[in-house]
Amino acid sequence: MSGTSWLPRREQDFVDLCLKWKAALEDPAIVAAFGWNQTDVTAVLAKIIVFLTARTTYGQVNSSRNRLAKDEAKDEAEHGMEDFANTSIRYNKLMKEEDKLYYGIHTPDPVPTPVTAPTTYPEAEADTSVIRQVTIRFWDSLTKKRGKPHGVHGAEIRWAILDHAPASVKELVNSDFDTASPFTLVFDETQRGQRLYFCLRWESTTNLKGPYGEIYSAVIP
Repeated sequence: MSGTSWLPRREQDFVDLCLKWKAALEDPAIVAAFGWNQTDVTAVLAKIIVFLTARTTYGQVNSSRNRLAKDEAKDEAEHGMEDFANTSIRYNKLMKEEDKLYYGIHTPDPVPTPVTAPTTYPEAEADTSVIRQVTIRFWDSLTKKRGKPHGVHGAEIRWAILDHAPASVKELVNSDFDTASPFTLVFDETQRGQRLYFCLRWESTTNLKGPYGEIYSAVIP
């Protein structure tokens, strides 16, 4: 995974790291001891298991289809592990430095690089394939990758149901926060057919806000 120095480049080394993570994420005692959020644990564990399963399948039947499935699953696992490391391991005061090293996270520099306000913004798209739900997938406007920029904790999602296009972000009166794409809004039956407007901005690990991106819209299915 380009730009992610702590993840092993050699696939077998990455598999070995995934097995370490899997054993820890499946152990309730470890999850509790490190104060990991169970929702985040479940999400990254699922991606790791999908990759390990796909790699086993590829090892059994070396086909282009299985190789593609394995590579796509590996990419998803890498993104998930990177996000989990940034939110749950790297700055976790319940974990010793040797704990972090065991899971592949190197000790931070004695003088960390100052975190500044984000200068880019999230681009997004709406998935309306599930009834009464709008799933917002987002990525960085500069890198075009699903991973967050350096120093970013997550994205603020501002949204509102309106009968007209908003003149400014101020009309998007609802606010949510998500540390990793995607983010799903769930609506009532009575709200189907109405138009949802939304936009996003990055927020740093030190609570500094970046600029808002484009205001998008979608019809609630």
